[in-house]
Amino acid sequence: MNVRIDPFTLTPGVAGKPYIDCGIADEIITNFKSSESSKYVYKITGLRGSGKSVEYGKVLQALEKDKNWLVYPLAAEGSGVTALISYLSQEDFINEQKTETSVKTNATAEGGIPIISGKGSIEITKTYAENNNFYDKEAVLASMIAKANKKNLNVLVMIDDISRTDSTVELLSILGTMFNRGKRVYLVVSGLSKNIEEFFTTSRNNPSNQAISKSLSFFRRGDTREVKPLDKFDIANNYEKYLGVDAAEAKKLYDMTLGYAYAYQVLGSLYFNKKETETLEDLIPDYERTLFKSYNLDWPELTDKEQEFIRSFYKGKTGKAKDTKANMSNPDTYNMYRDRLIEKHFFSANQRGYLEARLPRFDRFIEIWCND
Repeated sequence: MNVRIDPFTLTPGVAGKPYIDCGIADEIITNFKSSESSKYVYKITGLRGSGKSVEYGKVLQALEKDKNWLVYPLAAEGSGVTALISYLSQEDFINEQKTETSVKTNATAEGGIPIISGKGSIEITKTYAENNNFYDKEAVLASMIAKANKKNLNVLVMIDDISRTDSTVELLSILGTMFNRGKRVYLVVSGLSKNIEEFFTTSRNNPSNQAISKSLSFFRRGDTREVKPLDKFDIANNYEKYLGVDAAEAKKLYDMTLGYAYAYQVLGSLYFNKKETETLEDLIPDYERTLFKSYNLDWPELTDKEQEFIRSFYKGKTGKAKDTKANMSNPDTYNMYRDRLIEKHFFSANQRGYLEARLPRFDRFIEIWCND
């Protein structure tokens, strides 16, 4: 029995053979490795399922293979500074010798961090643990990065699906001081636009929040790259190549995806595994079911007014501003919510006065599952 291997994948962050290059990862890698570039921070944004993690992963894998780079992917919900110090402590150059691993710390002392390295490092760790007056995470991290740089090593910190937590704010604030001091430390994050924007949200009633926002100005100014819809010709060409369909059928398949990366993979996988007696129309129920599970995460995160705008857009049917406004309770707010939802990647605005939906069959999801 011959088993056919499905080239399409639904695993987040995995490209698979039919990967369509959008150029973001290549741009980041090229700039980071160029001596003429002054770019140190990149934020990769886009919808859920747009391919952010794939571009993130491509950067990670490419630079991990480069002997001049130390690459540390950190968990978005982890203790970033402590984890980064622990990762760096495992590098041989930190104490310049290879010895058997042993850890001694004072568990009752605040701030004691296990440094997994040689005995020399362990004695330093013990000193920090027993006398907290001489211990500071920022100073330790700065010293480690300086040592890496002296060895001609660049340090890349990466966080996938980033969101604002006390830990990520602390890490980014400390990294900001590294940039100011000219250290060769780099940062790549991926995430939803709204989650990244939360790092810069200030409150007049919270002075500490305003101070945090100012300390992260380097992060705000860092380059942002949005993962946009995949090229229609690339999608059609890959469907022809991997599914063995003709150009007309490939075009029909593309039309069902709207260039949305997750939809491209889902539909490709369903078509690859369909029975000979099944048609494209037969795949629609499973296609919608899979997409709707993802949409069910997006919809509750929208405000009531944003949800009303999206409903008005689909009721208008044409995408023209005048037809959307005709279904809004307050047409004067059209521009505000249009801009918000473009920023959140639900729409594209390639023509003046006209919006295009970016999520395939999202109208069906709203009609079936979000009917008030």
